[in-house]
Amino acid sequence: MKPYMIIEGSSQAMDLFEKKVADALEAGYSLAGELVVKSHASDMKFYQPVMLEEDDEDDWDEDEDEEEDEDDE
Repeated sequence: MKPYMIIEGSSQAMDLFEKKVADALEAGYSLAGELVVKSHASDMKFYQPVMLEEDDEDDWDEDEDEEEDEDDE
């Protein structure tokens, strides 16, 4: 899967856009920014960035990082 993508949609097919976003969230993506809405002729275009959530908890631990900083002092 792509680590990042922008889901596109329009006001003419709002149900399809909502389904695409819902499907991405179910697949492990999270919203990665604000919904962008652009006026295009008599239609509104929607763009929703999403980012794949990664399970990096084993690779990086914020508490361990803070302990390393304290050891450096």
